[in-house]
Amino acid sequence: MTNSPNRLALLAGRLRSRLRLRLGTQRNTRLAKGVLSVGISKGIATLVSIVSLPMAVRYLGADQYGLWVTVITTVLWVNILDLGIANTLTNSISRAYANEDKHLAADHFTNALAATLSVTFLGAVAALIAWHNLNWVHLFNVGPSIAPADVNRTVAIALILVLSSLPATLGSRILNGYQETHLLNAIATAGSIASLIGLAVGIYFKLSMPALFILGPGIPSIVSILTLFWILFWHKPWLFPRFSYVNRATMKDLLSHGLSFFMLQIAGIIVFQSDNIVISHYLGTAAVTPYSVTWRLFNYTTILQIFLFPSLWPAYAEANERKDYKWIRKTFRNVMLASVGSNLLASVLLVAIGKWVVYMWTRTPAAIPNYALLVSMGIWTVISSFMNVEACLLGALNRVRIQGIFSILAAIVNIGLSIILVKQIGSVGVILGTIISYVILIIGPINIVVLGYFREIKRAEQLAESISKIS
Repeated sequence: MTNSPNRLALLAGRLRSRLRLRLGTQRNTRLAKGVLSVGISKGIATLVSIVSLPMAVRYLGADQYGLWVTVITTVLWVNILDLGIANTLTNSISRAYANEDKHLAADHFTNALAATLSVTFLGAVAALIAWHNLNWVHLFNVGPSIAPADVNRTVAIALILVLSSLPATLGSRILNGYQETHLLNAIATAGSIASLIGLAVGIYFKLSMPALFILGPGIPSIVSILTLFWILFWHKPWLFPRFSYVNRATMKDLLSHGLSFFMLQIAGIIVFQSDNIVISHYLGTAAVTPYSVTWRLFNYTTILQIFLFPSLWPAYAEANERKDYKWIRKTFRNVMLASVGSNLLASVLLVAIGKWVVYMWTRTPAAIPNYALLVSMGIWTVISSFMNVEACLLGALNRVRIQGIFSILAAIVNIGLSIILVKQIGSVGVILGTIISYVILIIGPINIVVLGYFREIKRAEQLAESISKIS
């Protein structure tokens, strides 16, 4: 009789271990399914990009294409109005999924939608004022070959599409949180193919740049809007928003956790969406083309992370909620080795043959980068691959506040360095500004937080083992 509590504790421990093993196996299956679907989706999207980029470059020319990508990167600043709510919603849905709590999911989605619609309305008012008062031709340093009316119309269309996408983005976060990335990827694939068809139709009929913008980059935004309606009316009707679900506590929770993601978004937009603006303003729109094409080329080296992270983020969140720390530790290590290793090999290859690849890809001499830009992009790609693996884990754990603070500081330093260096050494100075600011201000703080988390879970495992022995 005296041993029965020990036997019960031992039996409970074995049952928990078996349950975690079964859940871990199911999680790996969902992760593999998600990665496979991402592979197919992103593979098709990559092919679409490979085909569509030279089509756009040749049709529009260096000046108009430089303006095209500059407008896209400029209006993406509107995404900061998200306030980090979308990323927070992914983690909230993941927790609800782990606990099989539909009411929790509906509660958080309703409040996320209410907050996003509110800031979208305010953003639309601000965008209208900015569009009417700013001299976009002067801001982008547009040459005489492009009509000012085309510049203004393209900016207006881009703003409308991005603002419309803000609430629609919540649909993708729902599917991510429920680890249904295979559905999201199927939808994204359809959007990619539709955008390529739209671009081809626009070029065939020789449409103007504003009209071409709707048929090309605009299609995915329209698809995301339709996806949200499909989720709420057919796929997961229990998430349909209700006024009774709107409450201060949930809103406060979303905004509190979203603040850190918000800081990261601001930093990311400043760093990654300012490059083309700085180059365009100081060097002209034509100089944007080789930089943008090279950036796109090196982004293809991150294909493993693109495949994995959309499914890995909610899987981390769910595993942490279930305290499956062994799975988190093993997965993190394997992903880090695979990501950094593959990016390093791909970057070395592109530095060696990048000029030839860009020429064969675009058939446009004005798009070919110099070796300094290729080497700098390769260095940045390896650095960012390391940081992205850690950022994915921290994002899933809602531990991004320190990263957000230092990212803001790095963004400010990056802007200053980019402006100074672009005047001295050309467009390569922009990417060098990014590398220097991130090495100095980001890598150290991220590592401290990640190592701190792994020390925490090690102590938790040791405590659980000690309690089990005592029992």
